[in-house]
Amino acid sequence: MQAIYAFALLIFFAVLGAKLLYREGRSFSNLRFFFYSGLFYIFLGLFLGPSGLNILNNRVLSGLNPLMALGLGWIGFVFGFQFEIRYLKRFSLKYYYLSFFLFVLTFIPGTVILWFILHWFYPLQSGFLIAGVSLSFGFLLSLHSPTLINAMAPFVPCQNKYFYLARFLVSVGGIWGILGLAVLTSFWRYPFSQDHMFTEGIIILALSILFSAVIGYFFYYMTCRKVNDQDLLVYILGTVFFVSGTAFYFDLIPLFACMIMGIFYSNLTRNHERIYPLLLSTEKPLFIVFLILIGAFWELRFTWELGALVLLMLLLRLILYVLPVPFLSKILKFPLELPSFFGTILLSSGGIGVAFAVSLKLTYPVPLVDVFLSVSLLMIIISELFSPGIIRASLHRLEKRT
Repeated sequence: MQAIYAFALLIFFAVLGAKLLYREGRSFSNLRFFFYSGLFYIFLGLFLGPSGLNILNNRVLSGLNPLMALGLGWIGFVFGFQFEIRYLKRFSLKYYYLSFFLFVLTFIPGTVILWFILHWFYPLQSGFLIAGVSLSFGFLLSLHSPTLINAMAPFVPCQNKYFYLARFLVSVGGIWGILGLAVLTSFWRYPFSQDHMFTEGIIILALSILFSAVIGYFFYYMTCRKVNDQDLLVYILGTVFFVSGTAFYFDLIPLFACMIMGIFYSNLTRNHERIYPLLLSTEKPLFIVFLILIGAFWELRFTWELGALVLLMLLLRLILYVLPVPFLSKILKFPLELPSFFGTILLSSGGIGVAFAVSLKLTYPVPLVDVFLSVSLLMIIISELFSPGIIRASLHRLEKRT
């Protein structure tokens, strides 16, 4: 009975939030984006969960795990669906090189620094576990989300080449981190074992990609005939639920599996103009439910190590996005001269960062990954509070360069 009551409460907040908090406004501010991004609902989930009213207690959350998997799968599918080759061919290879090298110059230093820090903070943890969490922090640092810059678009009077480059980078850049997560979880399996790790990892990664691609083709076959919008939406929801649920059951990553399915399906179908409005119509309520569940799922315990790691992640994220940009611009002979402050436009990691952190937590139920989840969520929330003002100032300075 409590599970039914909790589910009804989730639906109520999803419908109410989609109607009220996502309405278009006449101005854009840090506080407005905090509500628009949905991160407010993480705190609502924390209040309703075991740390608060205990409405969403551990037993209820266990029963609602499929909804969590659906949320991860939905984010993955929406993210992957934008990777249509016909669209991607419009951009020069230098754009992709810039995106990839930004990932490399963020991931490698971040991983190395976090490896040393975690060894210092948690000396009793195994080196194998610390290595996996360090890699996860490195991948998380490389992620950025298009939500903030897309929300700011109506309030940017001069959308110049710098603005469109930033939109491209935040739209496609997240794929490197998600691919890294899939590789990591394929080889770094729980319960942890180093026996036959390479062989098992290759098999698991290949099966995960093959399964998602086959379902993507099957989905295309179902929808290649004429279907109305309501049936098409049911097919999308059902297929994403099936892929994400199957991935979750076999300890795979729903975020990655549905992203691959989205990429595969996007390059087969020609119904993009019909599908995008359907995705937008369901994205907000599903995302709200997902964020509330994350908040209830989150076991937040403040320690000095946790605070230090959050500050370190924020500092690394700022430095590693600012310093490499002019260097890469010159090395790649990029058509635009990129100043160092251009990197501040990429600071927001948004929903894709939250989904990444939760994916790791669902896969590895160990205390050090609890620390990773808390550090990730706090870093993302703080970053989203300050990013709108920083990005607005950076875009204003870039306008003067054109």
